Amino acid sequence: MGDAKRENRLLFCALALFFFVFLESTLFFQANLAQHGGHGPFLSQLPIQGASTLGLLAFPLKNRLVGEKGRPVFMGAVTVLGVACLVGVAFASSPLAIACTGAGGFFLIGLAGATAYWATCARSRSIARFATLIGGSHALGVLAQIPLLEFTSNHLIEAVVLSAGIIALGAINARIWPPRCALADFSAQREQRGGNHLECSELAGWRLDHMTPRTAVIVIFALVLLFSVLFNTLYTFIDIDSPWTSQYTNVTPRILMAIGGFAGGVLFDMHRARYLGIVMFWMMLLSVGAMLGVEAGGPYVIGEVVYFLGTGVFMTFYTTVFIWIAQFLRAPDLWCSMGRALNNVTAIAIGAPALLVIDLTSPVAVVVLLIPLIIGINALLFVAGMLDLHPRPRGDEAAGCVGQQAGVPGSAGNFTSGQAEVSEHAPAADNATPDPDGSNASAQRAANGLPETTERPAPRLPQTTPPSTPETHLADFAGRFSLTPRETEVLAAVTADERPLKRVAADMGISLRVLQRHLTSLYQKTGTQSRVGLTKLFWEQPPPRHAPRAISHAVGESRGGYATNRQTPRNRSPASPL
Repeated sequence: MGDAKRENRLLFCALALFFFVFLESTLFFQANLAQHGGHGPFLSQLPIQGASTLGLLAFPLKNRLVGEKGRPVFMGAVTVLGVACLVGVAFASSPLAIACTGAGGFFLIGLAGATAYWATCARSRSIARFATLIGGSHALGVLAQIPLLEFTSNHLIEAVVLSAGIIALGAINARIWPPRCALADFSAQREQRGGNHLECSELAGWRLDHMTPRTAVIVIFALVLLFSVLFNTLYTFIDIDSPWTSQYTNVTPRILMAIGGFAGGVLFDMHRARYLGIVMFWMMLLSVGAMLGVEAGGPYVIGEVVYFLGTGVFMTFYTTVFIWIAQFLRAPDLWCSMGRALNNVTAIAIGAPALLVIDLTSPVAVVVLLIPLIIGINALLFVAGMLDLHPRPRGDEAAGCVGQQAGVPGSAGNFTSGQAEVSEHAPAADNATPDPDGSNASAQRAANGLPETTERPAPRLPQTTPPSTPETHLADFAGRFSLTPRETEVLAAVTADERPLKRVAADMGISLRVLQRHLTSLYQKTGTQSRVGLTKLFWEQPPPRHAPRAISHAVGESRGGYATNRQTPRNRSPASPL
């Protein structure tokens, strides 16, 4: 527990340092560029947003090529080069030299930020208040800029402070950079889930558990893209008639961004993210209202307050959702930082179209242009189920409800790395409700990967047999399905944790082909079709010792030649369907 808390504190510090270094480097770069006659804010965004995006997207290559022993050396080299680029920006004498040096520095900052994002993704399931950690680190990184406002004219002091921040970020990243086996662990979890549907997590307020990972990431990608267009358009509205560096040299915008980021994290963690969609819906309404008010001649201060508060909330939103969804996808070290990369690309692309919108003097024309954006955001929030304040339980929540109604202690939760979620005490075998034809409908739904229904809760019956030990459970399971000693060893190995099959074979001292041959025999004898189904079947409570040792498994997973025991339906576990 102490190690987990220490790792979480390091993650918090790494994210806060990244936000501070990125934002302060942006101010430092633009101030030096403007001092030497550089271009305005939109053209200066290319080195900042473009180079940092390339650094974020290049991280998976670095993550796979750099070995465990070479990581401290690599992070040291990145840190030294980052400080060198900072010095180059401070002492360059031409806008082109500043732009090129700054692009190199922001590329390295992107690499450092992606390292912090990947470390957060790899440890996300051990963080109790996940969104609050992200929002709080963002708030701290933004507020850390305020003391430097007194020294905005002294580039030497800024350079020294930024250099210290870059060095500290590099040192922490070298400490928290997850080992290569983290990728293999995520791959094993995807294999165990079968890739069918997302499982509920601590952020169960999102109803994305009814989607496949591919569909869910498309919805999230489109939602973040539309919100990014909205906020970047609002930024153009409030900034076009003011000095282009004013928002970087004022304390009030920083305070508003910090409040928005932290408040967003706290709200997203309330009631398992039940209010996440509602918060983003109101942010959309306020942003649209602020744009219309500014276009109609209203005070710019209203738009500025809405923008900077909304920017903090939005930053927490896209960082949280992409780090969460990354664990279900291939290349999770790429997807975990996709939110910031997408926002950066949108900031580059939205400048010119936003100027065209502002040139339209009629508020009616602006409303017409905003209508597709509003419709798209609302449609995606609805499809994702984020607007439902009282969602019906499904997935592991439904299974948890059934377990509680049946007298089972505990409820559904998360699957942690290397550990399958099971219940220590399952309902008695008689609790299962067969269909009129005698088949077990509950087991049929579990075999098909569907959530267990709560319409017919099982009655509470006293437990007739004491829980067995793991050795007794393994021996009983092997006897029920007539397993050979070698098949029993394979069964114990593949159901103990979520290691890849290649690693299981290596640990057992056999080839992968031999292991797969034993697994095929296990699937045939138990009537299962995958490692997931075999693990679920194995971890269910064995039948009473006086019951006949007949094969009792889900009808949906049965195969020809292996009859099911319809007289004694198999127990249902309150664990969530995979």
